[in-house]
Amino acid sequence: MPARPAAVVVVVLSPGVRLDRLDAAGLRALDAALRAGDPVQLVGRPACRWPLDELVPLCHGVEDPDLHALLPPAGRGGGGVPGVTVVIPTHRQRPIGLAALLGQDVPVEVVVLVNGEAAAAAMAGPPPGVAVHRVPWEGHGRTRQVGAELARHPYVLFTVDDAIPLGAGCLRAMVETLEAGAFDAVTARQVPWPTADAVTRARLRAWTPPPGGPAPEATLDNVCALYRREALLADPFDAVPIAEDWRWGRRHRVGYAPLAPVLHSHPRRLRAAFARTRDIHRERHLSGEPPAVPDLPSLLRALPSTVGWDARGALGELLGQYAAARRR
Repeated sequence: MPARPAAVVVVVLSPGVRLDRLDAAGLRALDAALRAGDPVQLVGRPACRWPLDELVPLCHGVEDPDLHALLPPAGRGGGGVPGVTVVIPTHRQRPIGLAALLGQDVPVEVVVLVNGEAAAAAMAGPPPGVAVHRVPWEGHGRTRQVGAELARHPYVLFTVDDAIPLGAGCLRAMVETLEAGAFDAVTARQVPWPTADAVTRARLRAWTPPPGGPAPEATLDNVCALYRREALLADPFDAVPIAEDWRWGRRHRVGYAPLAPVLHSHPRRLRAAFARTRDIHRERHLSGEPPAVPDLPSLLRALPSTVGWDARGALGELLGQYAAARRR
């Protein structure tokens, strides 16, 4: 049987396409193509509510030459980078970014740390270049440090099982940013999924903005962050349940790599927003930061700000801040 040709999803974003259909059908098709690893070709000049610097990095090619500069970093080859060990902890699924990571233009080994039967089953028969290790979950800090100790390359990239690096030159761009700034670690730019809500997109744009704008205050985020392995071995992550990247970053020189986009975002749901905000703020309070919502009167004064279409996400974050202050 002849090999099945790679699917090409053509997303036409031109004035002739109905924007409501684009929002409902076109963005869902683009989302599905990205998850499947299918190449995406953008035809025509986009005319939609999406900023071009968020839409074009999701594509492998564009018809409009004026948009070429917004494409994700292409592979260059030619060596020059010693190698990167990618560490991905997971308890639920086979990481969706494996093919993109193994297709980078630098030497890459992937270490997947699995915990639980579901993750072990999902990683049965890993592809070449991927090593699977069953490890007990000891919190984000200690568990990720195990990955750093297993690494064989001088650079260690921590990422998550639902993130995808965009462009074959993504890791090279991170290494070049790290070396150019003499940093100990750098954080990648996070680009939201096509179906992400407006608040999520705005948060990511402020947290990790596109290239060309004011440089943000660099904060480590292990959704996709590159470290010098020697720095991690000399000063390991703290053995904390969460926020290990934030704690480590306070002690080191940290940079931001806007030319290294990674596809990642989560829907804003009340329970998830509450739990994550509570846990992160609790760790920050233990490090000396004052609470944002220290008492019940503060909570009641802030409640009106949660009214609106994003009420669930905003309420979850507010309650999480209050719960973190009570657990200090």
